[in-house]
Amino acid sequence: MIDGKPSRTAFMTALQRGYHNANASEPKILNDSLALDLAGVSFVEAKFFIDNLIKTFEGLSDLETANTFMHRIDCAVCMRSRVVEEKLLLAQQKNIKQLVILGAGLDTTAYRRFDLTKGLQVFEVDHPSTQIWKRQKLKAANIEIPENLKFVAFDFEKQTLSQAFNVGDIRTDQVTLFTWLGVQMYLTDQAVRATLKVLGRHPSGSELIMDFISPSYVLEGGIAEKSVDYLQKVVTDMGEPVKSKYYEHELEAILQESGFSSVKFLSAKWLVDNYLDGNKAIFDMPDNATSILSAKI
Repeated sequence: MIDGKPSRTAFMTALQRGYHNANASEPKILNDSLALDLAGVSFVEAKFFIDNLIKTFEGLSDLETANTFMHRIDCAVCMRSRVVEEKLLLAQQKNIKQLVILGAGLDTTAYRRFDLTKGLQVFEVDHPSTQIWKRQKLKAANIEIPENLKFVAFDFEKQTLSQAFNVGDIRTDQVTLFTWLGVQMYLTDQAVRATLKVLGRHPSGSELIMDFISPSYVLEGGIAEKSVDYLQKVVTDMGEPVKSKYYEHELEAILQESGFSSVKFLSAKWLVDNYLDGNKAIFDMPDNATSILSAKI
């Protein structure tokens, strides 16, 4: 990571959310109208970047596979944020007081979904370099920082999360919704476990939404594809190598050891049925595919 710049993957996922918002037909998985502004790029520039990624994946396989894989990455990136929005819809019913966005990157939730964050104290916890760059882009795009939002600088690999919570005045006695998107795979197993242990100390009713990467990806019919290998090579070339991968049963065990009482892995079919009125064409993933989970304390 370069000082004063976001991580390459944070930049990439913002482009993907913005590109989806501008290019996907209605109904969309996610409506993120601020993502491209926050990334500081136009739609044309975002398309150029994504087309180049497809070419990269094509070099690892073939054009058809590359297009399918890129489309599925885009869908997964948008769906994980959609899950957070759906959970926020229920926040008031669940007495949630805080929204803590771990590894916030260029997340835009706090700047566009005031209807969902009203009444919550929102914290964006992230690397200071990413936060510096993000605040510059917010200012350039004339996007105001909400009064209920606080930035908390934190390096997952060099500090303890407890220290960051103390400095940032994040309450450990309040019911909290945690989001941890696009982060796990870039951390060591030790850092992942340490983070989950801190989260698991929060009061009953707190919840974590996170995505994860598995050592293998199995298609319907039991045919394994090399998508994990493809993704790992690309992000490694970006300077952000994958450092940890978990099968579902492994991650569930770690979460339970950390204090979480229940873990639900959200399959593509469940997401389509619950959030997209059963329209599989919007989220074209194998029914059993899962990379997002909800864990409750």
